[in-house]
Amino acid sequence: MKILKTFGERYPISAFLILCFGFTWSIWFTVPFFAGSDWSLGRIYVGAGFGPALAAIFMNQLCGHGADIGSKKWLLWFSAFFALLFGLYFSILLTGDGITAEKLSQARPAGISVTGILGVIVSAVIGSFVIASLAVSRSKALSSVSEWRVSIKWWLIALLLPSVWMMLGVLMASMTGEKIQAEAVEHNLELQTWVLYTARSILLTFLVVAIGEEAGWRAWMLPRLQQRFSPLLSSVFIGIAWGLWHFPLFVIGQYSDPPEMVFAKAGACIMLGIVFTWLYNRTGGNLLMVVLLHTAMNSSPRFVPFSEQMGVFLILSLICMIVFDRMWRKSRIQL
Repeated sequence: MKILKTFGERYPISAFLILCFGFTWSIWFTVPFFAGSDWSLGRIYVGAGFGPALAAIFMNQLCGHGADIGSKKWLLWFSAFFALLFGLYFSILLTGDGITAEKLSQARPAGISVTGILGVIVSAVIGSFVIASLAVSRSKALSSVSEWRVSIKWWLIALLLPSVWMMLGVLMASMTGEKIQAEAVEHNLELQTWVLYTARSILLTFLVVAIGEEAGWRAWMLPRLQQRFSPLLSSVFIGIAWGLWHFPLFVIGQYSDPPEMVFAKAGACIMLGIVFTWLYNRTGGNLLMVVLLHTAMNSSPRFVPFSEQMGVFLILSLICMIVFDRMWRKSRIQL
């Protein structure tokens, strides 16, 4: 343990990335062994592999300013979210799942099995461990996941910015006669089924995906990079790591694109990472706000059709953020 602590103190970024990639990839590359070709069952096991948050928690524990794991407050958080996550994951065994509502209508329930129950328990345990450890952490950056007392304007930006980009893109596409990709919002599900599916998807995105990623990339790695580099350059570094981190999902079939598309993913993560950095810095390092933005990014396509023109407004936003905040200048960041 002393060797690990010494390495973590001397090379914190390297230690974080080794833990982050090591944990995630060791879980995700074994998903086919447990789930086979069942996408829904694979989705459950993928939920156990969000290494960025786990790496951040481990690094803070190593340095002595992490959470009081096992305390009464920690157990309350853990118990509440274990029950919620167990229920959400268990419902996937009963209904199946899909990346869009249309895919869900074609999905088959994974059914109750030893493998399925094991996946539900493991993913629920890891997810609730992450949430509890962040919420009671002695690190202000990590515990801000429960800090909701933020100006209403940041709530609106975090929740609505992706939808605004998409709606403006649809408007431009309709004016120019370009194609609008409405597949993600089209479905033949009953309204009640669609509402329940969408609610489950948003909850899992918020509790597992967004918290599991943002606690590591933004709340832990970003402040440390900004001690040495500008917000813009820090965003580029994180974007590359963030994009490449997704590589196993292309290989195991959770993403339908071929593995080489991970480089396009990295490019997208660099651009989006600038937005996340801007919001994180503007809110004084509030983890909850970037978690909400991440959730909105992933969930908005379920409500608003996608068009390539959306990219125009994303790029315009990036230019404004970079120029008006002078993101090429080094910031004074306190950990």
